[in-house]
Amino acid sequence: MTHAKTKTETCPHCRGTHYRLTNAQGMLNASVCECFRCAHCNGDGRVYFHDEKGFSYVRECQCADFKKRLQLLNRAGIPGKFLNVSFESYFTNPPHHQTQKTAKSRAVDFVADFGKPGKTNFGLVFMGDAGTGKTHLAVSIIKALTLEKGVECKFVDFFQLLSDIRHGYSQDKSEQALINPYVRSRVLVIDELAKGRNTEWELTVLDQIISSRYNGGDRVTLFTTNYMCEPSRDHKKGGETKMLDLENQSYADLLARQTLPEKIGPRIYSRLAEMCNFIEIEGKDQRQMRLKDSQQFPRPKK
Repeated sequence: MTHAKTKTETCPHCRGTHYRLTNAQGMLNASVCECFRCAHCNGDGRVYFHDEKGFSYVRECQCADFKKRLQLLNRAGIPGKFLNVSFESYFTNPPHHQTQKTAKSRAVDFVADFGKPGKTNFGLVFMGDAGTGKTHLAVSIIKALTLEKGVECKFVDFFQLLSDIRHGYSQDKSEQALINPYVRSRVLVIDELAKGRNTEWELTVLDQIISSRYNGGDRVTLFTTNYMCEPSRDHKKGGETKMLDLENQSYADLLARQTLPEKIGPRIYSRLAEMCNFIEIEGKDQRQMRLKDSQQFPRPKK
């Protein structure tokens, strides 16, 4: 991020970034660090000039761009639990699966290439089992785009959006008013695609968002989902999907019984295939690995 020079580059709180991230009432919040002192405006945000005729005029200081980028991050709607999420904190060394290393590389390249002349910015669909880092990478992309490139981004858990729309009905808010911020955003992350029952109404809302962004042409959409394009090879036998042991199989295994096209329907899936590149991530559930044996799912039998 470029901004005006400051008095210190070794702040122990921000480590030279000149901003601090906090979890404010469940949402990620960025604020200017106390160490930040603009050499041009001393924090006022405005710079005064005199022309050759002696007239005075004022313009916005270059440090204002830095502060606008922090506001973009604050308006992105990233949950506070992703406070420490970044590309640097996404580990790919063994025992992590090779596909995780590939997914991280694709995500970093996505940010680097975003907005470059001659580059077509396709969206991304991160697919894989729970705990493999799909949302981690999606949030890392939003952080980088807002803070480094000043790109407007939005994050939404699709299941939560549906809940907000239902709640909005009771307050006489229109469905369109609730989804417009997500339709118009330059970059949108839809987390947990296909989660829920996927009723006709739910798919209609999803279709409305995706179709509007698809027709917009200049908008990029990223998705995370636990569902794959095809059934996992581990769940196929003789050309048919195997029945699962519901008592002993993990939640991720249960999800493998359905595919993404089955969950969202051929129309929406066709749009996704045209808008996005699909990235499959394999590996163990990192959240489960951090838990004690007694906390893991399924619970060990006594």
